[in-house]
Amino acid sequence: MNAIKLLVPPVLIAASGWGLAHRGETGMLVILGILLGVLVFFSGLSLVLKVRRAAMVDEIAQRTITWWWMVAVFMLAVATHKIVSFVFLGLLCLASLREYYALVPEGPDADGSPGVAKDRPSMWLSYLAVPVVAWAAYAEWYELFIILVPVYGFLLVPILFVLQDKTRGAIRSMGVVVLGFMFFVFSLGHALFMINIGAMVLLYCFTLTEARDLLSYWIGKGLARWADARPESATARVLRHRVAPSISPNKTWAAGIAAAVCTAGLSLGLVPLMPEFPDGRFDYWFAAVLGLLIGWVGLMGDLVFSMVKRDVGTKDSGKLLPGHGGIIDRVDSLIFTVPITFHMIFWVCF
Repeated sequence: MNAIKLLVPPVLIAASGWGLAHRGETGMLVILGILLGVLVFFSGLSLVLKVRRAAMVDEIAQRTITWWWMVAVFMLAVATHKIVSFVFLGLLCLASLREYYALVPEGPDADGSPGVAKDRPSMWLSYLAVPVVAWAAYAEWYELFIILVPVYGFLLVPILFVLQDKTRGAIRSMGVVVLGFMFFVFSLGHALFMINIGAMVLLYCFTLTEARDLLSYWIGKGLARWADARPESATARVLRHRVAPSISPNKTWAAGIAAAVCTAGLSLGLVPLMPEFPDGRFDYWFAAVLGLLIGWVGLMGDLVFSMVKRDVGTKDSGKLLPGHGGIIDRVDSLIFTVPITFHMIFWVCF
């Protein structure tokens, strides 16, 4: 079983590479090569740490194996037929939505307030909305796609509550469902329509968002060590200034800004790989601004879901992805970066 876990992802990645080469997707092949290099590096690092019996070896090994699988499945989805990409992204929205509803505790709060009573009809409405949104995106019906959830879905939720004659805890329960609609059906669902403007755009957004997460983590570690070595300096005090101490004590403004700047740099590096759009190619100024935006809203997405998990009293959103936690732990930043990336590119390049 362990051998399968190790061997299947490289085979899937090789199949994806063949598919991309057959279609002449040079830009996507370059990004796949970069991702493969990063995965090989961390796999080698895991082996070195295992030999040295380092404290973090098990966590890094688990995270690396999971990353192999995530990259393999994602690349296979975007390297094959368009319908495969839609099925994969639709299932991702559904799985994230299900995990979100499972995350929210049901029942009265400790202080005796009504708490959240999960409303099954409106939850099922949100599940059923995913294939409808996917169909609207696949049909390239932008007008329906853009209003389906924020107008019709938003209005249908309270109507369902009225038809059930609900009063107690209705506002809190509706809030849970509406946020689920907006986060996992509408915002993350923009990835479905993004396929229509190019799989390379989707890969660009996913790559920069996940790179920002990694950069933020390692930059934060490095700056924390630097500050600990000079605890009384003014620079150390600036480096320790946290964004939201109660939500995430380790997230600092310095690491967030540095990660956003690095993300902008990566965005500039991807400009030559981007395809031709109806109104021309990316220019470097636009790429820098978009990279900074992805870096900034990615941090906010991470913190928003840290806030949610703090509120419900859990560290991870689930256990599906060993070393990472749940699906939401991996898509939290994407929920914010995907719609921003889509609308910026749609506005400027179409």
